[in-house]
Amino acid sequence: MVPITVLLVDDEPAFLEAMRESLSQNQEFTIDCSLSGEDCLNKLLHTRYDVMVADYCMPDMDGIELLKKVRTFSTIPFILFTGKGNENVVIDAINNGVDYYLKKGEDYDTLFAKLTHMIRQGAQKTQTELMLRENELKFRELFENSSIATLIYDNEKKLVDINTAACSLFGISSASNVLGLSLFDHSHISEESIRKMRSGETFRENSIVDFDEMKAHHHYHGSCHGTIYIDISFIPHKNPDGVLTNYYLQITDLTAQHRAEEDLKKTGEKLTLAIEGSQIGIWDWNVQTGETTFNERWAEIIGYTLAELMPITIKTWEKYTHPDDLSASYDLIQRHFSGELPYYQYEARMRHKNGSWVWIHDRGRVTEWDNAGRPARMVGTHVDITERKKAEEALRQKTEQIEQFFSVTLDMLCIANTDGYFTLLNPAWYRVLGWSDEELMGRKFLDFIHPDDLNPTLAAISNLADQKEVINFVNRYRCKDGTYRWIEWRSAPVKNVIYAAARDITEQRLNEERLIHKKNILDAISFAATTLMSSLTDDAISRVIARIGKAVEVSRTYIFIHSYSDQGTSLISQRYEWVSVGITPQLDNPALQNLKWQDAGYGRWGSIIMSGGVISGSVSDFPVDEQISLIEQDIKSLAIVPIFSHNEFYGFIGFDHCVNDHGWTDVEIETLEAAAGLLGAAFGRRKAEEEVQISENNFSTFFDTIHDFLFVLDKNGTIVTVNKTVLQRLGYKEEELVGHSILMVHPVRRRQEAFEIVSEMVAGNRDLCPIPLITKDGTQIPVETRVVVGEWDGHEALFGVSKDISAITLSEEKFSKAFHSSGSLMAISIDTVFMDVNNTFLETLGYKREEVIGKNQSEIGLFVDDHDRDRVMKDIQMKGNSRNNKVLIRAKDGRVVTGILNADIITLQDKTLLLTVMNDVTEMIRLSDALLQANKKLNLLSSITRHDLLNQVQALFFIEDFLSQKIHDDASVRDELLMLNKTVATIHS
Repeated sequence: MVPITVLLVDDEPAFLEAMRESLSQNQEFTIDCSLSGEDCLNKLLHTRYDVMVADYCMPDMDGIELLKKVRTFSTIPFILFTGKGNENVVIDAINNGVDYYLKKGEDYDTLFAKLTHMIRQGAQKTQTELMLRENELKFRELFENSSIATLIYDNEKKLVDINTAACSLFGISSASNVLGLSLFDHSHISEESIRKMRSGETFRENSIVDFDEMKAHHHYHGSCHGTIYIDISFIPHKNPDGVLTNYYLQITDLTAQHRAEEDLKKTGEKLTLAIEGSQIGIWDWNVQTGETTFNERWAEIIGYTLAELMPITIKTWEKYTHPDDLSASYDLIQRHFSGELPYYQYEARMRHKNGSWVWIHDRGRVTEWDNAGRPARMVGTHVDITERKKAEEALRQKTEQIEQFFSVTLDMLCIANTDGYFTLLNPAWYRVLGWSDEELMGRKFLDFIHPDDLNPTLAAISNLADQKEVINFVNRYRCKDGTYRWIEWRSAPVKNVIYAAARDITEQRLNEERLIHKKNILDAISFAATTLMSSLTDDAISRVIARIGKAVEVSRTYIFIHSYSDQGTSLISQRYEWVSVGITPQLDNPALQNLKWQDAGYGRWGSIIMSGGVISGSVSDFPVDEQISLIEQDIKSLAIVPIFSHNEFYGFIGFDHCVNDHGWTDVEIETLEAAAGLLGAAFGRRKAEEEVQISENNFSTFFDTIHDFLFVLDKNGTIVTVNKTVLQRLGYKEEELVGHSILMVHPVRRRQEAFEIVSEMVAGNRDLCPIPLITKDGTQIPVETRVVVGEWDGHEALFGVSKDISAITLSEEKFSKAFHSSGSLMAISIDTVFMDVNNTFLETLGYKREEVIGKNQSEIGLFVDDHDRDRVMKDIQMKGNSRNNKVLIRAKDGRVVTGILNADIITLQDKTLLLTVMNDVTEMIRLSDALLQANKKLNLLSSITRHDLLNQVQALFFIEDFLSQKIHDDASVRDELLMLNKTVATIHS
């Protein structure tokens, strides 16, 4: 078996190698590869391939450009193998002569099975074309080299071709001199012959040609003069539809024969010469004796000389004639002998000297009869028709190939007439529509057209009747099962006959509709995302659900919002709705407001939706108790998707179909989920914005009411903003400070020092700045200032907090007294080693001071659960403090004391210490709850200072409460205690 050579063209080496490996498994293929269009063209110029397969998307030239260049010099079958499924690409490829089109993307086995099939078809096409060209060459050789003058006329009797023998016969130097002329007219052909020609009959006649008269009549130049006698065979050629398209005229110059026959009366020699010049084999058979005479030409036809065939009898004919042809030949001879046939003629095969079979046209008749009426002598001729037989065989094979293609092609091929009837259909029609040939051809094809497509189809038929091609026309044909298929047509007319190729594009149309549907859905989701990003008003939400409802093509779209009653019952209420034309709205339906899941029969829905599940399907498939309300709303099918934001259930969005039942696709459910996600994000964003606004209001209130001096600076130390405490305490207006250096609020002589200290603080090398602030009138206020780096209005900034330490300095001694006299368990430690504990600590836990001081918690086994201690220490390491830790503390005697423990890092005399305070759980839990609310307001400044202001306030609360209980009403320090109380209350407020 000759291998099929295939050229693969793709700019992706990996894919090209994969194709080579896959196709090479088929041993009938020989594979060659090219990585570019230019390399492919070069190979095609130097190497013969049966088929080429090319990708569409290539950087140097795409598949269509390559196809155009290939078609300028080659007809090689071209398979366009690509992942790009654009319809315009397919049309462009077809218009430029692509043979096959294969789209990437199917599974491996199917894809390469299709490609292998296309390669085989392409190779078969190549072989067919080669055979046709070879047959055409043979025909041309036969035509040109035949010793019989042959002319070919069209149906208008205009000369379209003439062979060398005919040119020689008429003395014509070049065929181009006479093409288009009508060399024979009424002066040379009888009226009867013209009638036979027009009726398409095959016949022969003898005629006389006067060259001089002919040249004068037709105005052509020729070297022949005088008159000749000819034998003309008129052979009509009809196309498969029976239309007469050409005339073949074979002319035998009988001039010599004619003259010889005239001279034969005088001499046999002239007759012999005439016969020898005729190039026709002559036989003369004595029927009764078997003696036979052949002329030299008879022997030459089968490659012999007469001498080689001696002795010659009728057995000589039988010896060289094909056995299968002898019986039929003798049957015809006997029918001629009996008078049934006026003459004998038969086409038989004879064995040539070289072993091949030569076809001869054997013709003869009885010329003498004996007295009894029996044939005595029969004379006849042999004409070599081998080349004609080869041409006929080539034509037969070509016709057979066309019929095979007609039968096996996947396209729907047909021949019809403009009267509306099919005349020929290939098997693809049955495969696609289910009708038999008889059912389709027995009725007009318009009977099968979809009613909506009748007028366009009639218009297309009208164009065909006007001899105009119809390309890419689409209509719907009814199948035998009652369904309709979309059919795309390419039709060409030839008079009243229509030749058409059709293709079932139903799946393509459905895919296009699905793509349009999906695009509309994606556009709707995009619109929803854009709209909800910019606005979350009721109008915006209504526009969003309307757009999505139209895209999904439902009857009703709505949103239910979730809430809780005062008793904690889960409720849902319809808040938004869109309905299509003709659908009854439900937005004002009181039954859909404050709906309790269980009471309304939707307990199943509540458990599924609030858990993140989806409800979808036909209402008829739902439980009976759920169907009642849905049927009242005309709902036939629905889909419900929950709306969540950060795991918080907001409600659900739903779609209803009220006209027809509907099976929900994955795309539609994904659309609902996407819409629900967008709405959830939008609702969450709105809630976050509300919380941010509240937070900003809280911060603004806190920023302007805190008694510390707050400064916001840019990275160069220029004041950006200050709080009201700065303005009120320092006596400046805001415009007098903003835009000026922070150094202006420090004493002049210490500004350089302040600049250096702040630089060290920003670099992380120093904790605080002790340089006082100075008022507008020159009064100095002792402060401790801390600076941290942060961001303000999107820009890098420095935050400075200056604490007035006038009162703190004054109260350090008081703090010490308060520490030891506090009713809470208080301890001060460094690196977990106790430096000091108060009396309440010792009394509550039963320790002596020397048993605690200098030791850590682990050594005295203070924490019942080490995890409590580790949790507190981790908080301190991460945040600088620890709050409201419920802990179990073991007393010296083994008792377990439950307390609420708070810890803060404090600075006393430039030492960093850990202050821990533990209160009785009953009282302190209540106190902690109250203080926790206050702490939330102050958390925004927790990152500004390492000393947590709130912890100090809490500690001051403890001390103030403790001192208030311990100090008599008439004690001298009551005034200081009152001042401390006011300061703490002011900070707390």
